[in-house]
Amino acid sequence: MKISNEEQEQAFREWLRGQSDTGGMRRYTDNAIIAYSHALRTGCRMLEPYVAGNLFFYKNSYEFDLVFEQLQNKSEFRKADENYGNGTLAAAVQLYQAFLQGGDASRAPEISAPFYLKQKNRGESYQEDQGLDFRYTEVPMTPLQKIYYGAPGTGKSYRVNQLIQKEYPVPEERDAHCKRLIFHPTYTYQDFVGSIKPLITLDRPLDYVFAAGPLTILLKEAFMHPGEKYYLVIEEINRGNAPAIFGDLFQLLDRQSSGKSEYAVANNDITAWFSRDPGLKKLFLDGKVWFPANFNILATMNTADENIYVLDNAFKRRFALEYVRISFENLPGQWCHPYDTFAGRKPLTAIFQGTPLEDYASQLYYEGHLSRDWPTFARLVNKIIDMVNRQLLQDMSQRSDTARFHLSRIPENKKLGPFFVAETDLCQRDSFINKVIFYLKQDVFPDHPHYLTESYEELYLTYQEEEADLFELLR
Repeated sequence: MKISNEEQEQAFREWLRGQSDTGGMRRYTDNAIIAYSHALRTGCRMLEPYVAGNLFFYKNSYEFDLVFEQLQNKSEFRKADENYGNGTLAAAVQLYQAFLQGGDASRAPEISAPFYLKQKNRGESYQEDQGLDFRYTEVPMTPLQKIYYGAPGTGKSYRVNQLIQKEYPVPEERDAHCKRLIFHPTYTYQDFVGSIKPLITLDRPLDYVFAAGPLTILLKEAFMHPGEKYYLVIEEINRGNAPAIFGDLFQLLDRQSSGKSEYAVANNDITAWFSRDPGLKKLFLDGKVWFPANFNILATMNTADENIYVLDNAFKRRFALEYVRISFENLPGQWCHPYDTFAGRKPLTAIFQGTPLEDYASQLYYEGHLSRDWPTFARLVNKIIDMVNRQLLQDMSQRSDTARFHLSRIPENKKLGPFFVAETDLCQRDSFINKVIFYLKQDVFPDHPHYLTESYEELYLTYQEEEADLFELLR
């Protein structure tokens, strides 16, 4: 039976997980295993077609030994090894060769290149105040520093997920290279970057240590593996005071053409925490920190949201902005299913005949988009919002300044995005009414003279208890 590359990689990972020292402790951390596996799978892409870019293609020791002999003499391999975490690729190759030669029960040898450090002599001692002789090489990249913005439910987070999954399709690697968090009104710099916190241990009744936040933890990983991409994902970036949360690291958002921060800032807390690792100590002796080229920041933001904080222009200009519009074109099939929730006896063209939606319903019909399903319902609601706003603009031009003040447009973020609901909300009528109809009544058309004029109790009884046609709501 032929073994796939994925199965071979999994076997190699399990072999590494089973390695232990004489004291029974694991020799390789999960991060180390992920780094070695990723290096073997992607580190030799620049040598294709000379060798397979995914080294897990070679599944017996004989053919891999031949490849290994050829790799050692290739300048491209040495360059890839230097870029790929300063020796991670070479170490992974040696370990994989031992795995193929010895099988599942074999013991991993002492390798000549550590996990992320490259030393002339692995047993070499180092000065405590200086650290190991670690050669960090910045790998030029174009970092992503982008905010995806749009109405709720348009798929902003989905788009971020797709981007990261394309880079790291294996879930374990994705988790190791990505940290996701959400800003909110009480989120602070101390939560994001880190802070000094008290610690009580058995040997010390009270001590104070720097507790690193998610940004600092991920940033350290980016320095340890300069050839790999890391992603900090910030959901709802405008629901917290973003400039205050970034604090002094706000300056690091300015990037050079190489991808590295234009300016480094002094931050002794972060650099001291980095320097606990002897391999990073020399790199941060001056107490300054920066964002490397492989450190990416992706964020999402709702447009015109009733949030507590508004992103200022100085902050926004340091990010690329991408508008995620409302689109139902690529909606997964389960969202387009004609659930009983939207059932009714009359054709939709007949329901909207003689109403302001007649022309739009006809247009959807001829385009093949007029169906008793969620996309049609949401499209019609969004069209009503556009018509209401257009009418309000016409009314404003005909009213006095005092009367005009009382006219308020429905903001774009009130529209129904394709992912505004979950699939379970669509197939359960009660859930749909409690979520969508209540939202339309309370937040979209609270005081409108033509749409949803009844109380919510009346609407609920009519459309839940009596099971009236939901599309009749939009007449």
